[in-house]
Amino acid sequence: MKKYNALYYLLFILLVMGAFASMAQNNYGLKIMGGVAFVFALVFLAEFITVLGKKGNKKIEALVETACLFLLAVIFGCRVFYIHFAYIEVVFGVAGTLLLLFYLRKMILRFRQLQLKNGLLATLILIFHLSIILFLVSMVMVPFSQKISQLTGLAAFILLIVFLLAGLFRKKFLIDGENFSVFSMVTHFNDHSLIITSLFLLFSLYTGLNRVGLLPGIYTDEFPRAYYELLNNAATKKEEPVNGKYKYEEYKKRYDEFLKNNSSK
Repeated sequence: MKKYNALYYLLFILLVMGAFASMAQNNYGLKIMGGVAFVFALVFLAEFITVLGKKGNKKIEALVETACLFLLAVIFGCRVFYIHFAYIEVVFGVAGTLLLLFYLRKMILRFRQLQLKNGLLATLILIFHLSIILFLVSMVMVPFSQKISQLTGLAAFILLIVFLLAGLFRKKFLIDGENFSVFSMVTHFNDHSLIITSLFLLFSLYTGLNRVGLLPGIYTDEFPRAYYELLNNAATKKEEPVNGKYKYEEYKKRYDEFLKNNSSK
């Protein structure tokens, strides 16, 4: 994973640039964000293929993590471009749940390893992983329960802030005769926990600042607002399909016909 760090850094910059461009009511901003999601997916796919050629007990774990991240990145990209396909919510839920279980196992193993060496550091690492797990729960629950999703997302953000503040105030921890910071410990984890945490922190900061009016919403003028409301109803299971179709699909069909008829005139 470390050989892709420079690319991840560039993708984060592009993601922030795309968000600010969209908030400034430039429609290309949303396209940048969608493109970044698909590039993330390609990087995760490249890592998955690389892991296939390796040997060892941790191969299955790495394959599961990269496969889940690939699927989630593809689905996020599809959502940005308002692409919907059959069972997308099921795929999203399964990938998110498997990733959640992956980090739950990581949390238990790492806590047990560190508990006997340094109890406080072990607790902070536990908090770090728990914030990731709750964030994944929040993400998976979006189509099923907005309230549970919001509560678990808030709890994840609070835990992450506690972890960051504790790491800033307690800079060094003694393990096996050497001093480590909690941040250096996290950066040496052989997984994508730091990537997930960074994305979660960016998302949480934007959501919070948007709700208090300090940042504007993400802008797009490709379709009328009603289309996005219908699409959101389908994605969050607030609406059931009739004869295999959602209302937003019929709305888009009629809207495209309207544009075609008016452009021909």
